[in-house]
Formats: sequence, structure tokens, C-alpha cells
Amino acid sequence: MDRVFSDTVERGSVVSSEPASGERIRGNGSVRLVVSRGPEIVRVPDVVGRSLADARRSLKKVGLVPGMVTREFSEDVARGEVIRTDPRAGTDRNPDTAVAFVVSKGAPVDVPDVTGLPAGDATAELEAEGLKAEVLPGRIHSPEAEGNVAEQSPGEGTEAAEGDTIQLTVSKGPRMLDVPDVTGRDVDEARSTLEEAGFEVKVDRPFLSFSDTIASQSVDGGEQAPEGSTITIKTKGF
Repeated sequence: MDRVFSDTVERGSVVSSEPASGERIRGNGSVRLVVSRGPEIVRVPDVVGRSLADARRSLKKVGLVPGMVTREFSEDVARGEVIRTDPRAGTDRNPDTAVAFVVSKGAPVDVPDVTGLPAGDATAELEAEGLKAEVLPGRIHSPEAEGNVAEQSPGEGTEAAEGDTIQLTVSKGPRMLDVPDVTGRDVDEARSTLEEAGFEVKVDRPFLSFSDTIASQSVDGGEQAPEGSTITIKTKGF
């Protein structure tokens, strides 16, 4: 089977045969078909605003090849519809030329910060913005209360398309850590020790106290406190 360009015979239809129609051949003889490739030059159809599937069918119908697909946000073109093609509509090309599509992801949505919210509230807030929420099965230790959202992906400040899914990881509460005993140490050493142990530190100096020695701490050494919580250390008085 051979293929030739034809301005009069539709692509895929037979242009001619050998022997020609009406001629006789011997039994089991072969017939060579010449099939149309369509016009030698075809025009890229206008598929803007159509679904990707429809756009691909339109290209194939005129003898062009659907090419690479990229996606971008659009305020004007609905999600899943074609924004433009490359080459653009109306451009003349040879048959079997690939045409790339840019497809709409829909209007961009600013992802809100839902960390610290109960998982149900976080899901509701995301849905109100046109997003979906997926609560992941595993839980992690975090400063957030147990049952609240510890992490989200993508995070606050990013843009997502309407209907995109935001993954939520729920907190199982902070880890409980052993508090070191820093009484009797100077302020700098006590602060460093507590910070290395995973705590925030606040220093309380009595009025007119010039001592750097720690007299007491808000959580006694040997007890446990949540990771990241604040331990207040108080210096000696006069």
C-alpha cells in the first residue's frame, strides 16, 4: 500500500488501485492500493476552549499529530480546556506535524494555612476555597495539639488549581522530653543546656538582682515537658 497527498480525496480513503477498478485479475492476485494522506498542506484547527480529548480528535481528523501537553493557570479558560496550541490555530503545516497543547488548570487558588486546626475544620476550610483535603494515615509528633494539623502540603502561600488536593498530616501531640536540672549553673550554661534538650528558655531576674546563678526552674529537673515548650529559669536574688 502506498500513500500520496491529495487535495480531493479524504485522508485515509483510496485514491487509486492497480489494477484499476473494473479490470480483471487472476484468482489470488494482488491489488496495490494508493491511499490519500490528505492535502499536502493542512491548517491547524482552532481548538481553544475545547476539551483535550476533542482537540486531539480534531487534529487527527485533519492529519496532524497531537503532541506534548503542558498545563497552566487561567482566569478565563475552564479547567481541562485548551488555552492555545503550538503552532497556533490557522497556521499551515505538513500532514503528520505534531501540535502541542497548553491546557488550563483553572483559576489559581491561594492555599490557606490550616496547620493548628482540627483535621475536620481544616478540611472544611480547604473545601470552602475550592480545594480537596486528604488526611494522611500516619501521625507525627509536633507542637500542635493531638488531632490538629501538624503539616500540610503544599503549604501556605503557594498557588493550587481549583479541585487540587492538599495533603494533611495530623499531630499526635508533642514529644515529652526529660528536663535537665540547671539549678546552680550560670545563665548562659543553663540556657544552652535546656535549648539543646529541645526547649525554649525564658530568664527571670528578680528586681535589682545581679546574680547569673540559677536558683530555680519552672519545671524541675528530672520531670518531663513537651518538646518546644518554654522553661523559665530564675536567677538568685541579692
